[in-house]
Amino acid sequence: MRLSEADGRPVVSRASAETLGALKHVVIDVRARRIVALHVAGGKRHARLVDWASITGFGPDGIVVEDDAAARPPADDRESAVAAGRLDLDGRLLLSDAGDALGALTDVVFDEGTGAVTAVEAGELSVDAARLRAIGPYCVLVRAAPDDPPAPAPA
Repeated sequence: MRLSEADGRPVVSRASAETLGALKHVVIDVRARRIVALHVAGGKRHARLVDWASITGFGPDGIVVEDDAAARPPADDRESAVAAGRLDLDGRLLLSDAGDALGALTDVVFDEGTGAVTAVEAGELSVDAARLRAIGPYCVLVRAAPDDPPAPAPA
């Protein structure tokens, strides 16, 4: 599944059937190459995060979590930055560790059952998640590969 397809899906409590908000951003553990939490925005509460382990269903019409208590405040500075949009992935520069700009990030491909990230995309370019190095406020850094397209010439 692509993150762009899941963006904005309602997040619903299985216990109360209340909508807690909508998927806004994701927290990715780069080393594990998986989504570890969802930023849930809107609803009746302030922006909160839901751990991937609390998700009981991830379908085309919504994301179901165990109960209302699954939504929690950010636990650290990184999660706070995600919730504030400072680590929003959409449009972030995809940069190789050789210093080549590969384009603007357009999507993240993941398994909706496990949260495993399988690829990041910049337009037509798909980069295997095994190459992920870091996600920061300036760029998403990936390990360089011999088949990377050359950086565009300066205008």
